[in-house]
Amino acid sequence: MERQEKVKNYLGDYIARLTDILNKIEVTKLEQVITAMITAFKNGNTIYVVGNGGSAATASHMQADFRFFVRYFSKFRPKIIALTDNVPMITAIGNDNNFDDVFVEQMRGQFVSGDILIAISASGNSPNLVKAAEFANELGGTTIAFVGFLGGKLNEISSIPLYTPNPKGDYGPIEDVHMILNHIIVNYLSTDEEFLALTAN
Repeated sequence: MERQEKVKNYLGDYIARLTDILNKIEVTKLEQVITAMITAFKNGNTIYVVGNGGSAATASHMQADFRFFVRYFSKFRPKIIALTDNVPMITAIGNDNNFDDVFVEQMRGQFVSGDILIAISASGNSPNLVKAAEFANELGGTTIAFVGFLGGKLNEISSIPLYTPNPKGDYGPIEDVHMILNHIIVNYLSTDEEFLALTAN
């Protein structure tokens, strides 16, 4: 079989896997995520975003979209921080403590009741994300999880788990969906009257 035909077949299969996950998005959960985020924005709270590997890139992307892309339809600037981006802090914590602490230690003294933690993970079992979610829960925060595979620990302990199951180990499509969720949410805000009513600081 020529490579072009093989690529065509693989593309079709990948699209099917991606579409299957997208069709599993629970609208009720997605609405709860959006409502929680808008409430945090209105109250002046901060949203913290965490993830590892490709999910760390999604966390950084969310910060860019919610803090700068929104300029296309609003002068309001949400408070959102990706805890994946401070390399000196991450390496200091990882070296002096351990990698399981790289997010929770950044939250100490910063995270307060009413804040939100968004944990992005294919498996839902990353120890540093689970630890951060447990910490946020203890402080009266809202925990949101974007998870796939079997859902993992984050699916069990998060206030609002946005769980879209897919075959364990199939990272590409689930990571794509998590990025799509980011784009769905930030673009949806351009149509939401409650968000658009927020004024710039």
